[in-house]
Amino acid sequence: MGHIDLQMTLQYTRELNLLYVEDDKELQAQTKELLDALFKNVVVKENGKTALEVFEKESFEIVITDIRMPVMDGIELIKRVKAINPMQCIIVTSAYNDTDDLMTFINLGIKQFIHKPIQIDNILEVLYMSAKMIVNERMIESYRKELEKSNIELKNKNDELQSLIRILDAKIWQLSQEKNQKSAHIDTANLMMSDEHLTELKELESDISGASVLISLSKRLSLSNIHVLGNLFIAYSEVLKSYDGFSALQSEIEILGMTLNNAPQNFITRVEKISTLLKSFIYVLRMWRKFLLHQEFKKALDLHASMINDITTIIAIISGTADKIESEMELF
Repeated sequence: MGHIDLQMTLQYTRELNLLYVEDDKELQAQTKELLDALFKNVVVKENGKTALEVFEKESFEIVITDIRMPVMDGIELIKRVKAINPMQCIIVTSAYNDTDDLMTFINLGIKQFIHKPIQIDNILEVLYMSAKMIVNERMIESYRKELEKSNIELKNKNDELQSLIRILDAKIWQLSQEKNQKSAHIDTANLMMSDEHLTELKELESDISGASVLISLSKRLSLSNIHVLGNLFIAYSEVLKSYDGFSALQSEIEILGMTLNNAPQNFITRVEKISTLLKSFIYVLRMWRKFLLHQEFKKALDLHASMINDITTIIAIISGTADKIESEMELF
């Protein structure tokens, strides 16, 4: 994972509440200053007893707790909190390396640790990973609830998607059958993607697909939903920056993400017009990445023109510059 900075972390933490438990007053004050800049609300307590009292009354997405504390230590607090909410995200801070404690943490389901003395890079990385997981799980849960409320609509959209997939399969087959007009050898030096980046792209595609479907089904769509999708496309383009062979596609995906992030308020009323195009683009994007995985570079490159055309049309609709949206949609 690359360097995690304050802004990267803030995009996941800004709407979350945090309970911080630490008996060292000086460390407590220093750390709270950083936490206040990241989280919607931060409550600080000096021991497990007072922390448990507030936890029973308020809701916190993340709990950060020290271990060695008076009145009630961190291990007892963790046990009590887990008894109330087994799924609670808890991060442990400790200056000790006690093997017995470590086994206790593992048995209690604790996976994230911040070692003392606390370093900014370390705490930002741990908070980024924890908050991102929470936000993604919320998105999935929200998506699940929308599906439960929209069974009939989902069936119609599923039928539409199946029809679209058949069209796209035919489109991709046709593209793959076209002979290369140039006899020059394809230079794979800038096309060979690392396993790490391919895995990262696959995870982003899953998030993009989920965000796209959630947007298409949402009854109370806001620009923040659109911005989530925009940020995911920008993250996708960041991975492609490492490969000169994909520079044109990378640039277009980045522009798409920026356009979504800057979409005008009235775009919400027109969002259904890009739903089919998004499905088309995401489907082809998956196929493109699978071709790269199997090192079928010719097939991957054959898809670039189609993908860039999809992006151009989506951007035109978002920006309100498409004169004949319906005629453009007929291409698919």
